[in-house]
Parts: sequence; C-alpha cells; structure tokens
Amino acid sequence: MVADTVVYTLHTAFAALWAGSVLFVVAAVHPLAMDGDIAPDAYGSVVTKLQWVTRTSALVLFVTGGHMAGTGYGLGDLTGSTGGYLVVTMLGLWLMLTATVEVGSARVLRGVDGRKIREPAREARPFLRAAAVIAVLLLVDAGLLASPVVLY
Repeated sequence: MVADTVVYTLHTAFAALWAGSVLFVVAAVHPLAMDGDIAPDAYGSVVTKLQWVTRTSALVLFVTGGHMAGTGYGLGDLTGSTGGYLVVTMLGLWLMLTATVEVGSARVLRGVDGRKIREPAREARPFLRAAAVIAVLLLVDAGLLASPVVLY
C-alpha cells in the first residue's frame, strides 16, 4: 500500500513537472527566442534543462506507470476497457511528447551552438508547439483516468 502511494505520487509529480516545463518553455521562453529577445546561451540553457526534465520524467513515468499498469490492470483490461484505452493512449502520447521535445530541442541547440537564435527557434517551433498540445492532451487523459466516471 505504501509503495503504491509512493509510485502514484512520483508519477503525478513528474508528469506535472514535465507538462508544466514544456508549457512554460513554449508559452514564455520560446516567443522571446523567436523575437531575438533572449541571449542564445540563456535559451540554450533553458532548452537543455527541458531536455533533462524530459529524459528524467520519461524514465520515472515509464517505471512508475509500468508498476501501476502491472498492478492495476491485466492485459484484458488494457485492451478491453475505457480505463485501459486511456492508459494505452497515455503511453502513446508520452512517446510522442518525448520525441517532439527531443527533436525540437536538438534543432534549437544545433543553432544556438552557432550563436544564432531566431532561425533555430523557427526550426523548432512546430515541434515545440506540438509538444505543448501533447502535454495538454496528456493532462486531459490523466484527468479522465482519475475521474470516477471512467468505467473500468
């Protein structure tokens, strides 16, 4: 029981940290880069931190989510119930969020290393915007999973 509580708490905390970090970078920091109002080194530092939050969160969510799925669902539940479909959807969104942040970050850092800011920001823009949308979809999915209305 205590282990399940710790796992659930870690899962929720890292999911919130990750989604919040993505949304903050996309909404508050990236527009500054698009306008050239932030130094390349500062933007690179923020994006590098976003990469580390992404990588750490992805690992923690994989372990804790695997534990929760393994103890809370059977294979039939994952493929034959609303809650199971939401868990599988969450896994797909989690993979997509990881990929979009990694690709967007790589584009930013490649340009920032060349002391540029606007061009790398433009190249990363579609990936970071997609990451923001996916982060919101993950939060919606999590809310649906936590809802007592969802039938298992």
